[in-house]
Amino acid sequence: MRTAIRWAVPGLCAGFLALPAAAAAADGGTSVPAGATGPGGTAAQVTVAGALTVTPASLLEHQVAVVSGSLPPGGSAHPVSLQVLQGRGTWVTLVNSLASANGSFAISWRTARSGQLTLRVVSSTIAAASSVTATPEVSLEVYGQVLASWYGPGFYGRRTACGEKLTRDIVGLADRTLPCGTPVSLTYNGETLIMPVIDRGPYANGATIDLTHAAAEELGVTETVSVGMLALGGPPIAPTNWFAPGSSATGVAGATGATGPTFAGGATGPAA
Repeated sequence: MRTAIRWAVPGLCAGFLALPAAAAAADGGTSVPAGATGPGGTAAQVTVAGALTVTPASLLEHQVAVVSGSLPPGGSAHPVSLQVLQGRGTWVTLVNSLASANGSFAISWRTARSGQLTLRVVSSTIAAASSVTATPEVSLEVYGQVLASWYGPGFYGRRTACGEKLTRDIVGLADRTLPCGTPVSLTYNGETLIMPVIDRGPYANGATIDLTHAAAEELGVTETVSVGMLALGGPPIAPTNWFAPGSSATGVAGATGATGPTFAGGATGPAA
């Protein structure tokens, strides 16, 4: 049984057919209130209709995502806008493009920042309309690229900054700022592993995160390398143990115990 969550990261869809007027743009754009029809437009009532998909659903920053779907037919080619949700109900326009007469569209967009993004496409035919039509929202996970080192030998048996007992088998990572227990998704060589923050660091080699020995072994990391990293929302999680195939499993999977307080989800904090 695996003690960490792992899945294959989808690649870009090969041979995707882009419809007329597909556009590519860097992250950024113009902020518009939720429901607004465009830059400086009047706030409007939003009607949700049509369909929307994003390919792939996970990718590294600076890679290209293809957002495709449909809105109600417009009778002729008409403007549409790809938007991302930011802050409290504020939608930022990323790309302006065209939908065909039957309402279908395909928009290519090169991501420029990491995060768990919420996207939609809105019809922007009439900028001063009192209502706009938007597709259902879709999610896109964008991983930032960071340098990851690994540690362990010489520190086994000690308590980490988050109160966990460091062992050869514990799966977790050290980060300089993320709260203890924060679930972090890492991708390397086409696979993904979710683990919690259990320590502080690293402070050398220019690395952003430090993997425990077991985390590095499960991901196949043997030296300081570039990995994809995405801090996930949700409650803190507890570390698990992992044993290489063929090794003897000693100890019990799960949190290793700590002297500090326990957070929701089982992650533990430094001793008081």
